Amino acid sequence: MKKHYLFMLLLCFGVVSGTVAQTILKGTVVSKTDGEPIPGATVLIKEQSKNGAATDFDGKFTLSVNKDQGTLVVSFIGFQTLELPFSGSQEFSIALNEESSVLDEVVLIGYGSAKKGDLTSAISTVENIESMSSRSVSTLNDFLQGSVSGVTVLQQGGDPSEDGKVVIRGYGSFANEEPLTVVDGVPYYGPAINPNDIASVSILKDAAAAAIYGAQAASGVIVIETKKGKKGKPRISFDFYSGVQSAAKLPTPLNAKQQADVYNMAADNAGAPRQSAHDAEQNPWGQVTRTNWMDAIFRSGAMYNTNMNISGATDKMNYMTSFGYHKKEGLLLNTYSERFSFRVKTDIHLTDNITVGENVYYSRSEAVGTNSTSSYSGSIVNALYMPSSAPIRDVNGNFSGVVPENLSNYAGAYGDVYNPVALLLRPDINNPVNYLNANVYLNYDITDGLKFKTSYSYSTTDTKYKKFSPRIPELGRTNLNNYLYQSYSDTKRWVWDNQLSYKKSFGDHNIDLTAVYSSQFTDYEYYFQQGEGFSSEEPFNQFMSNASVIRTPETDVYEDALTSAIGRVLYNYKGKYFLSGSIRRDETSRLAKENQADYFPSASAAWKISGEDFFNIEAINNLKVRASWGQIGNINSVGYYSFDVPLNTTNVILGADGSLDDKGTYVGRQSNPNLKWEISESLDFGIDMNLFNNRLSIVADYFEKTTKGMIIPGLEDIHQGTSAADVNGGEVKNTGYEFAVSYKDYVGDLNYSISANASFLDNELMNLNGYNSSGIDYIAHSDNVRSTLYPYRSVVGKELYATYLVPYLGIFQSQEEINAHSKDGQLIQPNAVPGDFKFQDTNNDGKIDNNDRVFMDSYLPEVTYNLGLNLDYKGFDLNMNFQGVGGVKVFNAYKFTAFNTSQQGYNLDKGVLNAWTPENTNTNIPRLSTQDNNQTYGTTSSWYLEDASYLRLKNVTLGYTVPTSKMSSVLSQSSLRIYVSGENLFTITNYSGMDPEVGGKGLDVGRYPSARTISAGISLSL
Repeated sequence: MKKHYLFMLLLCFGVVSGTVAQTILKGTVVSKTDGEPIPGATVLIKEQSKNGAATDFDGKFTLSVNKDQGTLVVSFIGFQTLELPFSGSQEFSIALNEESSVLDEVVLIGYGSAKKGDLTSAISTVENIESMSSRSVSTLNDFLQGSVSGVTVLQQGGDPSEDGKVVIRGYGSFANEEPLTVVDGVPYYGPAINPNDIASVSILKDAAAAAIYGAQAASGVIVIETKKGKKGKPRISFDFYSGVQSAAKLPTPLNAKQQADVYNMAADNAGAPRQSAHDAEQNPWGQVTRTNWMDAIFRSGAMYNTNMNISGATDKMNYMTSFGYHKKEGLLLNTYSERFSFRVKTDIHLTDNITVGENVYYSRSEAVGTNSTSSYSGSIVNALYMPSSAPIRDVNGNFSGVVPENLSNYAGAYGDVYNPVALLLRPDINNPVNYLNANVYLNYDITDGLKFKTSYSYSTTDTKYKKFSPRIPELGRTNLNNYLYQSYSDTKRWVWDNQLSYKKSFGDHNIDLTAVYSSQFTDYEYYFQQGEGFSSEEPFNQFMSNASVIRTPETDVYEDALTSAIGRVLYNYKGKYFLSGSIRRDETSRLAKENQADYFPSASAAWKISGEDFFNIEAINNLKVRASWGQIGNINSVGYYSFDVPLNTTNVILGADGSLDDKGTYVGRQSNPNLKWEISESLDFGIDMNLFNNRLSIVADYFEKTTKGMIIPGLEDIHQGTSAADVNGGEVKNTGYEFAVSYKDYVGDLNYSISANASFLDNELMNLNGYNSSGIDYIAHSDNVRSTLYPYRSVVGKELYATYLVPYLGIFQSQEEINAHSKDGQLIQPNAVPGDFKFQDTNNDGKIDNNDRVFMDSYLPEVTYNLGLNLDYKGFDLNMNFQGVGGVKVFNAYKFTAFNTSQQGYNLDKGVLNAWTPENTNTNIPRLSTQDNNQTYGTTSSWYLEDASYLRLKNVTLGYTVPTSKMSSVLSQSSLRIYVSGENLFTITNYSGMDPEVGGKGLDVGRYPSARTISAGISLSL
């Protein structure tokens, strides 16, 4: 009996001792990508595999261990296993890295999705999309710049009212080249959406990928998926950043004395009398510098961005709602952009096989920019023109002219110049855009693998514009009338899609079938009216009824319908051999009845070589080759009523005395009932590789994109007195190569990734066979500089919008050089003097004129490249992005007025101080003269053409994420990240203008420059 009690006593002591010796390990396991808890993660002791626990719904675990030291092993499917040493009881904050193979990544492909490793066509995903919320970008287009090979974003300067233009694999037409945007499966035609709503983006680059979207996808497709809720408790996310913008490089106008000295020298060189305005004794006022006009119109602009997101999910429901506010002040006075946005998105599982949902997005945006493309009234060029002697305002507080009223006899010497500050501040502009898009859908799982989806989207865009321009009384470019411009436009569009899909595996055979019937209808109306002669310019009087003269209103209206039937099949055998094909029938209301419908096929194939039994290269995880071909009809190039004879109205004068006004109707343009679809055809060969346990990824493509039957305004029968009809006039071909490389790995706590991409492009107008019957093989473009320089022409065998210029050979240094530049004893440039430009007589006719022009390069980049670096270490993250272009040519027309003393007396750029003189011959600025007898400036020459290639540090972002353990002590499952970011920090370029990104066709007359931005922000999730 005593032995029994002794045994029980020892047993109890052992149990108590064992209990006392236990180590308690606690912690929370989350995803390192988004900070979300990971329920069901396995937590084990490495040396005791049977001793473990699983995380609960909130990612928490508690584990009792009967040893003081050891190794904790945390694992979960799709994440990298993590080992952590422990010593004694402690609490862990564990963040797991995702380990899913890039080949298993789901990619949006249009009316569906597919694994990245199964793709047969050219589809790219935008990496690091989650970092967009930390960058001071207003739109997705800004973020896309340099992010994807084959995708070029041509920024239209820094004007806040303009977005960057996305070009996928080159220009193929003179029409709208904007790619189609699809948001959550529905074509989207509204203003730029809130970037913070975006969860993922795919770019469909070739016709085989984009063909399923048909008529509007000829220029590629940007497929966007917005964020949705995740299972767990409701999450509230708050993002805020604020920043300041500044201009990196500005022109430097002459000061007052320099302007007078320059024009005095120019008059002397021309043998003309000096103007009294530039005589220090007669006009001492004009010798005093009072204003730096560039400093006067430019400012440091503030930027604010706020977003709030509430989301969550249960087994029966998924919901997300967001609110966003974005405000950006432009670099120039009175320019800005502002956007309010709201989204609510819900998916509800009514039964096991029926899901319904809605997605409603509303935005109100307003953007006020300024004209920086006109060489007459551009805001920046007028800041150059305005004399530095003029103050911003006179002694009475009114805007100053080029000279005071008492010196009005000198005004003509300074030219017809607007006060640039008044030009920006004086107009009262309002242009709100209200946009609403509502989409509802129903998914029905009919049976195993067979699904039906119907969705209906309705959108309305309401645009209002009101601008009041007061009188301009000051000396310079005076206008004693005032104007009110007012317009509105209303666009209503509905899109109804019905989709049937079947996905099934039969042994080694896997098939995915999709059939879609889609229809959409657009109703548009526009109204514009102009009023003049307001007796009072006070805000209360700025209404059309108060105008003394109301001009005849202008209206526009159209209806547009498009119906499509689509079939697509995706097939693969053993995950090694892939085939896909589609056929789409599009029918449009824009063409004559017999040409309204057409069929557009596509096909693609791929072979995963690494899946073959004979392939045993251990370093290569995936090797796939693919090829695709397809055709898409381009509806964007077709006028709404191109087949019809449009009638225009005008006022006509009737009666013998000419006093009776009446309305007249006339044929606006010729019709072409034979007009057919413009077709975009593409061919693509690609290779995809993943090496070293998928750490290294390589994608390479060769492509050809050909536009056939390009629709352009013709020249036939133009003698009839009306505009020519559109015709299927020619063919454009783009060929190129794309490369994308990325490497991801980690060393201890340091995670890093390096990515690079490059695109090489060649664009060529192949023919203009349908343009006209007179043998003209070019299209002359109307873009010009002061109706003097016309630099662009599209000709067969060259790029679209190629520059067409007289070759510039340098500056004549002596009369002997001028005499030597002759033909048959006659001077080629008889009006030249030393210091003038020397031009090449290309046609050898003994003179210089427009017939000596030859074709040179265009603005579209020959190569676009990007280099990115991402580092993540113990909560700190650093992202860097370099972006650049090569083979870009800009026509720097700023030099036409910035250095030209033969104009109206405008102030000039300080670069003119380096003009040629007998003592200063090592320069490319011609001599100063008030007469341009040699047409040094008036010749459309290659002197204006500059290499605008650049390398830009596009973005640097440094952030810190507060450890989950510290945040959890404040509020469970919360996270906080703080960061600073910089955009456009520096640019390496040889371009002499403000900014090499001038947009458009590359014509720079002093274009609004892109901003350098520094911002700081926080991301808080509760």
